[in-house]
Amino acid sequence: ILRSMVVACGRFPAHYVQRGLLVLQCLQCALAAFNGTPVDKVDVPPGAQPSTPATPWKRPPIAYDRDLVIELVEAADYPIEKHVLTTPDGYILKLHRIPDPLQFPEEPAAPVDPELVRFGPTNRFRGTVLLVPGLFSTAADFVVTGPENGLAFVLADAGYDVWMANVRGSRFARKNVRLSVAQSEFWDFSFHEIGTIDIAAIIDYILRETNQPKVFYVGHNQGVSDLFALLATKPRYNRKIQHAVALAPLVYLGTTENRIIRRAAELTDRLYATLRSLNVNEIKPSPDFVRLLSGTVCSGDTNELCAEMLRAFLGSTVDRSRNLLPVIVDDLLSSISTRQLIHFGQLMQTRKFQQFDHKNHMINVQRYGQAKPPEYNLSRVRLPVSLFHGTRDFVTSIKDAQRLKDELKNVKHFVEVPNMNHIDFVYSDKLYGLVTRQIIEIFNTSHPLHVFSLANIVCERIKILDQDKH
Repeated sequence: ILRSMVVACGRFPAHYVQRGLLVLQCLQCALAAFNGTPVDKVDVPPGAQPSTPATPWKRPPIAYDRDLVIELVEAADYPIEKHVLTTPDGYILKLHRIPDPLQFPEEPAAPVDPELVRFGPTNRFRGTVLLVPGLFSTAADFVVTGPENGLAFVLADAGYDVWMANVRGSRFARKNVRLSVAQSEFWDFSFHEIGTIDIAAIIDYILRETNQPKVFYVGHNQGVSDLFALLATKPRYNRKIQHAVALAPLVYLGTTENRIIRRAAELTDRLYATLRSLNVNEIKPSPDFVRLLSGTVCSGDTNELCAEMLRAFLGSTVDRSRNLLPVIVDDLLSSISTRQLIHFGQLMQTRKFQQFDHKNHMINVQRYGQAKPPEYNLSRVRLPVSLFHGTRDFVTSIKDAQRLKDELKNVKHFVEVPNMNHIDFVYSDKLYGLVTRQIIEIFNTSHPLHVFSLANIVCERIKILDQDKH
């Protein structure tokens, strides 16, 4: 029928007929696909331009174990995507993404009641942000406290395209194209390799996928160590990050008043020698132990017992977030390499931010060209940084935080959060009011669109003053 209509309209200019035939062929293709008929290609008449973009490439599905992040995000009724990339040394990393709908004009967001939106109607896309978890953690850190408090949800509400990283060795990144987790070579890494390889590859991937010039960065715990190791080693990545927020950073350590942590740091060398002699390369919680804690002990009538067990580690979080303990335990107990833990023990011993010490002069010389591991040059960190430190942090002290502030060249904000411990920056029920709102304000004011609009206002004001003067 459509073909006869196009032929009957032969009195119209030729380009109209070409467009009509093109539309007809596209409809035939769609109808054939709907009916299950294979279609190889559509012949486009000469001179006609396709009106629709090419079909995007689809990544092949990759089988993974149970995905806590997707479950939590879907339960909150937010969109979720999973992306997979391979690092230059073969580690397969899984990224989680809560996309901002305003980033895609061809799929406009559904109208939302302004009274129900936390930050009012977001009439523009504000940027892309990368969230990097800490030691023993995964991307679930940023969604486990739910849509009212989780950092990923709050940033998505504010108009940001949110990406959550999972680094090598964690629950969602236990694959390598050449190695298996049973091989010791798989675990031959610390936060240096995570930062200089994983985080670098993730940033490059996000910039390619989103076509954005820069990303915002939020790191907690080891996520800050990863970033500063990257920037000190590859300073060009300063140009790819708009602003970095460091939550409870693990950089300078050793002055904590926690006696357990200080004693553990003193035993780092002995522990490292013991683990090497036993060929222990992975610190991995038993799945049965995790299942017992999260599914039994931390649920139901034994919730109080779970709280007492975790109080020394989580502090007051166990009281304020009691109903979240089963999910928190499930999120917390993720594998790390032995070298990761030993590396932080070395930082506490030496009170220096330096690369891993192999405790063997020949290996150090082979790796670094010197007998002792080199320190990271933090003067190479040039991007704007905001530091957040909790007054009850049991891993780092205010002296450590102040030292980091003094070493960095471009600290825009230094925030001491009262009654906040090291883990509260992820799991506290007070996180939105004490921390997250400030992160939103920092990112909004450092956004290039904000600076550009402010510059326009200043220019217009100058023009008005010049007119009045003349």
